[in-house]
Amino acid sequence: KDFVVFHDELDLDPGRLKVKIGGGHAGHNGLRSIQAHLGPDFRRIRLGIGHPGAKERVTGWVLGNFAKVDRDWLVPLLDDIAAAAPKLVERDDVGFMNLVSGVKPAAEAKPEKPRAAAAAQPAAPTETAKNAMAETLRRLLAARKR
Repeated sequence: KDFVVFHDELDLDPGRLKVKIGGGHAGHNGLRSIQAHLGPDFRRIRLGIGHPGAKERVTGWVLGNFAKVDRDWLVPLLDDIAAAAPKLVERDDVGFMNLVSGVKPAAEAKPEKPRAAAAAQPAAPTETAKNAMAETLRRLLAARKR
């Protein structure tokens, strides 16, 4: 109950996020390993990455880099997750989801950009995109120390 696991989810559209408690690993090797140590009843944040369309492309899709176009939704999503993380510490999963997927006024709303076409090769990420998660976690941990 004290762990929150963030993981990629093929069955969610890119940029979608869901909180779940328990469940199977569905072939996800990282979840399989965590379940071997903790059991299945931990909180998880499922981060949608979409599906490449063909089963034989899944491994490359999951282990490959995001395309440049994905930065448009990925970086803001990671920033929102970092800002809402205190709700996870408070065990307020609904509050976390509300903050991350908060309704923005129409003037501020940005259209979601889909993941690059499955046939396209992902572009090499910039240094900023590569380190977006690390930067977000650093900000989160720095805010927690205050």
